[in-house]
Amino acid sequence: MMIIYRILGFIVTIFSSFVAITAIVGLFMAVSNPSVLFQCFLLVSVVLYSWYANKFFAQVVLLKGVMTKKQKDWLQVNAIVAFVFSVMGIIGAWVMITQPKDFLEKFTQMPEGVAVTEDMIIKTGYFLLAVFAVLFTHIIWTYILVRKHKHQFETKA
Repeated sequence: MMIIYRILGFIVTIFSSFVAITAIVGLFMAVSNPSVLFQCFLLVSVVLYSWYANKFFAQVVLLKGVMTKKQKDWLQVNAIVAFVFSVMGIIGAWVMITQPKDFLEKFTQMPEGVAVTEDMIIKTGYFLLAVFAVLFTHIIWTYILVRKHKHQFETKA
């Protein structure tokens, strides 16, 4: 079973790498548009979740070592935000799949060289649905593992 968790973790790590790049660009955009800060907060939380989940898996599950309670708190708080992000992503992907015409209208306002079809929007929706479902599943599984290994967290900071 842990091999499946590792595969999910690998996918989440790759996704988080792209999210990190997007978050960096978003922080520069937030200088001129403060409303982008919320999206940046969500993106940074996903990256931090991925970091602490990988650290937890390697340090606690594989090596049977310990992590500090502070690191556990970082993992859990960022997991909550990443969970919200994944639910929002699943809903958004589902809307892309079920109502592609609404998205297609937005792309008609783009320059002439951009040719987006309804089929492309649906395929993108399925891809995003899969990625967000993997993130969602990984978060739930990580919470289960944290509870299972709760004795391996120490109170030192």
